[in-house]
Parts: sequence; structure tokens; C-alpha cells
Amino acid sequence: MSRATKQVCQTAPPFIAHHCGKHSLGALTGQDLRALQAFVHLVELYAVSDAMGRETALRAMSCTVQAAQVSVWPLFKKCIPHVMDWGDEERLWQEVTA
Repeated sequence: MSRATKQVCQTAPPFIAHHCGKHSLGALTGQDLRALQAFVHLVELYAVSDAMGRETALRAMSCTVQAAQVSVWPLFKKCIPHVMDWGDEERLWQEVTA
């Protein structure tokens, strides 16, 4: 990976702020922010994995969301289309929060 290529945990916050409001990230505590960073990497893992990897990534995403305040979960949900497609957002979120 070149230095010019940013990781998804770095590109997700501006994407979230654009779609959820520029002050939306202010609600994140230190723990929430780290959970969000882990979550977006897990979405990336899910996106490139085989069936076993997707299943494992989903379990990890679910646990990571649980580490954050419920009030900031919509920010986690917005990580899905940042990594994947808009059409994946609702479907994958349903699986993560089931």
C-alpha cells in the first residue's frame, strides 16, 4: 500500500460527516471511535471474504457495535456504503444487529 492510499478507518469519518452532518462525529466517545474504526475494517474484511470469512466478520461486527453507545449506531451503519454499495447498507445492517 502506498503512502497516498488511506485506510478505510481514515476515510470513513469524512464520509460519515458528509452524510450524517458535520457535527455527527462529536457524539463519539474514545471507545466509540475505536469501535467505529474496527467496524469499518470489519466491513472491508466482509467485502473481500469467502463465506466463512463473511460469517466471522459479521459476528465481529456485531460485537464491535455492542461496544458503542446505541445512540451512535447510525454512524456505524453509514460505514457500510462507504466500503461497499448503498444497496448493501440495510441488508448488512440487519444481519449485524440481528
